[in-house]
Amino acid sequence: MQKVLIIGGGPAGMIAAIEAAANDNDVYIIERNKRLGKKLLITGKGRCNISNYSAINEHIDNIVDNPKFLYSLLAEFDAYRLFSYFSQLGLELEIQRGNRIFPRSKRASDVLRVLKKELLNKDVKIIQDFVQEVIIEDEKAVGVKLKYGDILKGDRIILATGGCSYPETGSDGSGFKLAEKCGHNIVEPSPGLTALICEEKWIYEAQGLKLRNTGLEVYNNKGQKIYSDFGELEIRDGYLDGPMIISASMMLDFKKESSYQLKLDLKPALDYETLDQRILRDFAKYNNKYFANSLDDLLPIKLRSVFIKLSSIDYDKTVNQITAEERQELLKLFKELSLTITAKKGFKRAIVTRGGVDTDQIDPNTLESKVIENLYFAGEIMDVAAMTGGYNLQIAFSSGYKAGNSV
Repeated sequence: MQKVLIIGGGPAGMIAAIEAAANDNDVYIIERNKRLGKKLLITGKGRCNISNYSAINEHIDNIVDNPKFLYSLLAEFDAYRLFSYFSQLGLELEIQRGNRIFPRSKRASDVLRVLKKELLNKDVKIIQDFVQEVIIEDEKAVGVKLKYGDILKGDRIILATGGCSYPETGSDGSGFKLAEKCGHNIVEPSPGLTALICEEKWIYEAQGLKLRNTGLEVYNNKGQKIYSDFGELEIRDGYLDGPMIISASMMLDFKKESSYQLKLDLKPALDYETLDQRILRDFAKYNNKYFANSLDDLLPIKLRSVFIKLSSIDYDKTVNQITAEERQELLKLFKELSLTITAKKGFKRAIVTRGGVDTDQIDPNTLESKVIENLYFAGEIMDVAAMTGGYNLQIAFSSGYKAGNSV
């Protein structure tokens, strides 16, 4: 019987522990928090979107960082197997819009409950402590040094500490330091799936506004369109948030570009000509009113004053005095409301971490280190990240399953 030490009690670590124990190993999870799965409990706004019920190619298409590296482990333990896996553990699941898999109860705590129950069934031991370093002898991992210097020996070690996102849950990048001390290269971590900071000051006036059924396009400094989407966003205190925005954030690299241009189409269902006719009808309706009072039917309250300023049309100009050129500029605002994106919000708001342990130094067939023998990786500590929709948790579970069986 081997002694397996798993550093980190998140989704990847727990699945790894269950699988390692199922193969007659003596398994220990070393978790710094008072309880396991702290970050799991906040995923999907507390509902836990555990995966996406779709074929492997759909998952690969939604993985932004190193999809080829993940192919074999996703092929072995895909979304369909994950669905069966949790069902066998007693968790009732359902498939929602976009093929997203959720617990039927809509409670992340139920996902954690069945995992903890299985850990107990498999006699996995939980140690609440902090790992200072992995002990290496003759280029082999042989144990760990804990917070106050205690040594815990082990035959196999799995690093599943997570990345840097939501550091209050324990994912504070400490796992990267452990891997680096073992000789691994760390691809510089950056926030992924996060809100975007804007240069324009007018967004403070529209703070709290939620826009639905909105078109979005993102352009780099060369004017090339690099991303487009349709859906929801929210204007907050100096930044943009919401499903479309956090997805768009995965396409932005501020190491390469100082800023990006984001264009919103507030009326995507109408082409320019149709929207122009709509505006003309409203202008006819409010013909003798001031321009400031003519936008009530077209815009939410928080955007009306913004549009008046951006259009450069005098707010006290009567509608019947507005020129065709001025109307065309107004039309452009509806179809191409432009914002300059200067940065991403940090790790405190980021859903995932981009960067991490260089996958070139990890065997994709076993997730064992190519640098240090008997050392394995699982989850977000690796340089892997995907779009929203359950793909990131699938990576965590699949890599945990692979590492747990490999040891």
